[in-house]
Amino acid sequence: MDSSIQMIVEDLGVAVIVGEFDKPGYYIPEWNAIFIDQNLTEVEHKVVLLHELGHAAKQRGERQLYRTTMTMKSKMEYGANRFMIKYLFNHYILITGDDPHSVNYIEFMRQNDIPARDENIVKDIILNY
Repeated sequence: MDSSIQMIVEDLGVAVIVGEFDKPGYYIPEWNAIFIDQNLTEVEHKVVLLHELGHAAKQRGERQLYRTTMTMKSKMEYGANRFMIKYLFNHYILITGDDPHSVNYIEFMRQNDIPARDENIVKDIILNY
């Protein structure tokens, strides 16, 4: 885990548990704990951890709301994906030194294992960087 992600984990006081789980990752707000499947690649691990940190940062204490309607669940998943993609994009720009508006978003998505369903989030983050 890189140091800036470790700082987020520490700032949120989240426990990160890696083991054999039936899902790539999930966050349990009552325990303030993130569970990550040990069989993920390094890139998958980072993406899943950042997504779950998005839930911890933005939605702590809103578990009931998450389960209320499919619309609320979708909004919360969108928020967690946006948190993850924004972190990855900021890190990408820091490492490459590229002009943010000239980044090939498809290549960025491929390198960071971001699914096509999140293309609009990536485009929006680049546009408003």
